[in-house]
Amino acid sequence: MKKLLIILALTLIPCSINAQVQLFREVLQPATPELAQELAAYSQLGDQLDAKIELLRNAAYTTGASQEHRTNLSAFLLRKVVLQSGLSYEANEDLILEAANLTPDNITLETIWGDMLYFKGNYEKSLEHFEFVHNRSPKDIQIISKIGLVAFQLMDYDKAIEHLEQAVNAYPDAFYLLFYLGKSYFEQHYYEEAVASWERALQATKDPNQQAAVNEAINRAREQLASTDGSSKVEDRRFIVHFAGNSRDDLGDIAFEVLDEVFHQVTRSLNFHPDVKINVIFFLTEDYYKVSRDWSAASAQGIKIMVPLKSGYKSEEYVRGLLAHEFTHTIIHLRTNNRCPLWLNEGIAQYQEFAAANGSPEEMRSDYRSIVENEFIQGQKSVKLNRVPALMSSSSRKDVLRAYIASYLATRCLADFYGERSFDEILSALGEGKSIDEAMIDATGRDMDSFQQRYEDWLRKL
Repeated sequence: MKKLLIILALTLIPCSINAQVQLFREVLQPATPELAQELAAYSQLGDQLDAKIELLRNAAYTTGASQEHRTNLSAFLLRKVVLQSGLSYEANEDLILEAANLTPDNITLETIWGDMLYFKGNYEKSLEHFEFVHNRSPKDIQIISKIGLVAFQLMDYDKAIEHLEQAVNAYPDAFYLLFYLGKSYFEQHYYEEAVASWERALQATKDPNQQAAVNEAINRAREQLASTDGSSKVEDRRFIVHFAGNSRDDLGDIAFEVLDEVFHQVTRSLNFHPDVKINVIFFLTEDYYKVSRDWSAASAQGIKIMVPLKSGYKSEEYVRGLLAHEFTHTIIHLRTNNRCPLWLNEGIAQYQEFAAANGSPEEMRSDYRSIVENEFIQGQKSVKLNRVPALMSSSSRKDVLRAYIASYLATRCLADFYGERSFDEILSALGEGKSIDEAMIDATGRDMDSFQQRYEDWLRKL
């Protein structure tokens, strides 16, 4: 599924126009036709636009200025925001806030504000603005569509389905909406509905890359239908657990006991409690590898954790560590809107895994010890953290291990110098849309290059 999502990230962006879901479509009109015509002429940034804004500021902030003057300035401020939407949200925030003060509760302004936040990945805040507009204009399909897409990003799949179904009724051939409606069905385990939505999406596009990606998604849904046939389901207030075959008889009690322990450990450490239930699926081994494709001890996709049943349950400690690892990935995904660098994502997951399985995050896996001792400590062969993604995709098992070890050790270094609270601070900053350099500076006072040096110095003294 990760490969599928990467393909879609590259192929779906251009089709947003065809899907009738358009960011920055709204335009706040000035109070006079002459100014509206002038505003439409500004198609790029420049001194001329800035000079016009300053001229309008002088008029808007003069004693006795009318609402027309304030609306005129707000319209030009928002045009500048749209023209420089590729910049960071922070670069536009002052302009947006000024426009909001000039024209409070304006639907067009609120829509552009929501678009900007959505575009930058701050989905929680964008939803607030879109819902404000929806309350004022409940039949606006553009806003209904955007709420559905934001709800999907926030993993509120019931809400996503509710709004995307309305949007698809209005735009029955909208590929982008049909795809994400299918994805929302899939995440809620409505696999037949997912297949039906994706089959409609296939009819709505002629792009071969999009068709290949959707066919892959359909195959996954059909495999899920096959692999969960005959399974049982039990849920509590935190988890929905699916048991393949008769595994519930063997795993039911211990699964919930371990999940409860893991939940408390990880949420306390990362200072985050999910407001959605997490799905945990125990697959028969052959079915798991049909679904996951790549080898793995388990995997996490969004708010879903998948675990193969190999030769029994091995040991409670093993399963506790396994579930802590994957649950951590789920929390990080929710916390950062999937914006966490791979080294930190895997590092924190292993940190929680070893704490759960071994009683201490410093008690690493046995197969790590010789590599850590011989290469990382004695050989001083540290791994640059920006190379972790490449190493993890290597065909060499040793390269993959070195990438995981480097991620784990770097996370331990973070905890040693800055405490576990630094995990919370970094993840929070990433969730706000900040870069990893900005997040690291917020939490540690160091950018990534500086932290890499500190990490390598720390390794020499380990």
